[in-house]
Amino acid sequence: MNTAKNQKLLPAALALCAWLAAPACAAFEDLGFGARAPGMGDAFTGVADDISAVYYNPAGLSSIERTKVLASHSLFYTGLSDGSNLGLSVAALAVPIGSGRNGTLGLAWQQFSLSGVYFEKTGQVSWGYKFDKASKYSDLAVGGSLKYLSHGFTRLDETYNAVEANLGQNGATDPVLAGANTRSALDADVGALYRLTRRWTLGAALLNAMQANVSFTDSGKDRVPMKTRLGASYKSLWLLLSADARFQKAPDGSLDKQVVVAAEKIFPSLDKGDIGVRGSLGAGDREFKQATLGLSYKIQRIQLDYGFALPLGTVKETAGNHKVALSYHFGAPTQTELAETELLDQFKRLREAQNYKSPRDTASLNDPRLAEVKEQVRKENYYAANKLLLEKANELLPDSSVVNMTRRLSAVAAFFPSLAVENRQKARWEELLSAGARDLIAGNDLRAMKELTYAQSLNQQDSALSNFLDRASELTRVAPDRVPSDFSRGWAEFKLAESDDFYAKKRYNEALRKLEELLEIEPNHLMALKKSGSCNYMLGNFARAAGAWERALRYEPDNAEKVKLGKMSDEAKTKSAGATWEPGGPQPGAPEPEAEAASGKSADAREIEKIYQTGADHYAKGEYGKAADAFRRILTLDPQNTQAKKALERIIRLSR
Repeated sequence: MNTAKNQKLLPAALALCAWLAAPACAAFEDLGFGARAPGMGDAFTGVADDISAVYYNPAGLSSIERTKVLASHSLFYTGLSDGSNLGLSVAALAVPIGSGRNGTLGLAWQQFSLSGVYFEKTGQVSWGYKFDKASKYSDLAVGGSLKYLSHGFTRLDETYNAVEANLGQNGATDPVLAGANTRSALDADVGALYRLTRRWTLGAALLNAMQANVSFTDSGKDRVPMKTRLGASYKSLWLLLSADARFQKAPDGSLDKQVVVAAEKIFPSLDKGDIGVRGSLGAGDREFKQATLGLSYKIQRIQLDYGFALPLGTVKETAGNHKVALSYHFGAPTQTELAETELLDQFKRLREAQNYKSPRDTASLNDPRLAEVKEQVRKENYYAANKLLLEKANELLPDSSVVNMTRRLSAVAAFFPSLAVENRQKARWEELLSAGARDLIAGNDLRAMKELTYAQSLNQQDSALSNFLDRASELTRVAPDRVPSDFSRGWAEFKLAESDDFYAKKRYNEALRKLEELLEIEPNHLMALKKSGSCNYMLGNFARAAGAWERALRYEPDNAEKVKLGKMSDEAKTKSAGATWEPGGPQPGAPEPEAEAASGKSADAREIEKIYQTGADHYAKGEYGKAADAFRRILTLDPQNTQAKKALERIIRLSR
């Protein structure tokens, strides 16, 4: 080694010797990841909405809807007087599995280097998963990472020509540098995100949970410190606020604490790309004080980020830390991104034309000026309808109701440019989706959300439909009444099951409300009509009970059932007219007994027993839907039948 080079690396060698001799100062310090999060002071635990979630909180990977890659490079403490060069290179990949239904897989590689003398390498596999939107845990996401840690140092001339305290060299072998010069170990991270409201999210992460021992000697202890992070974030369309609290065991055994608050603002543009500005302030134990700034530019699939951090209370005489990252998004834009782009386009055109107030109602398609738009909506060509509406926007303003319609029509067009089908009958979920889209555009919010929820329950694997339901909920501010993920028989059956649950508890008003929700969308639903009659009968609403049973008569295919429904309806009419019921007469909701058969049992009793046996057979085969229908038929004949009630309760419990 020549003299000049030797003198240049000597400070690094001394620093390395000191570091190796002091295992209390563990390796693999927190250096950040990429450039966006460092520009926010790494206050990313409660955000974790991009590929850097692999580092900060693996649960956040679940929010990635398309394949992404990232590459970045960082320079730390630039301008140090000893000429040290500290750099970090990062590469990462995130791939949604099954369009995200099975979570998102993340891969990352980091390599830190100190003037070519010392290095740290980290490879990790991460996975993030968000529970299904129909699950009771739908607001929760979880994740984990398995990490391979490796670090080492280069054999310098000083290894065999030890440096003494006076910086002289004695020609002897250095006992520290001559030992093992590499060490590897495994570690793990875990994290969770909880969506508290539409805009607020809470996050928690436990980093280096295994506290890997990375000492260069077998007998030494140099554990990577475990780090606990708690975070919260508030996110609107173009604004993000976040805060992190960090806890880590210090070398002296005490608990180091840090707090960082950060903000990010995006300035969107349709044709010039989006510009982002971010920054943070942080403070904590051991004189930790830090300010950061960041910038980003995103156009189409490419995003470039820059982050700058300046330590205020520790390292002096430095030009700070500089980070640059480039990320690329594969695949077509997500449905949410398309909707946001379309919305931005509309607002740009409308604002250029006139000032307007926040919309409260929706324009009517019966407006003569919207005749062409109405025709395209009738044909379910929503992309064409939206294009026509935008062309007419200038002449329609100022009218806030038109703005509201453009938002709704744009959302439908972004997810479903056309719902028209040819040469085939629409599936039931498609019919409901079409009806829901029309009602959403017309401003019939409650009905639209019921229809869309019903459609989604019949086609739960369609991610576009599920995302559209969320978008419709944002527009209408009506929460979707989703069917639980473990209930596989659709929204209509779920409403019947909810009604049965209330009916079994003799809460007839609540049972009736669930049936009315179903009948609003499916007015000819036979079982709902029968049950509605029974609920009204038990509540003493005899006229309404008779009306429900008469409507059920129109759709009942079984002649024997028609006879019984007719008798039940007649009895309800009699009670409605004021006739008294004798204690010896038939029970409410049950038909009059037939003549005794040879066996000595009434025909109704035999029929109920037969139906019960049919239900029991279906139950034994695991056909719970058919079994429930059988027991419901018994309760329309005899609302007080204890056996049928108990059997139905068991099925309801199994269905949840």
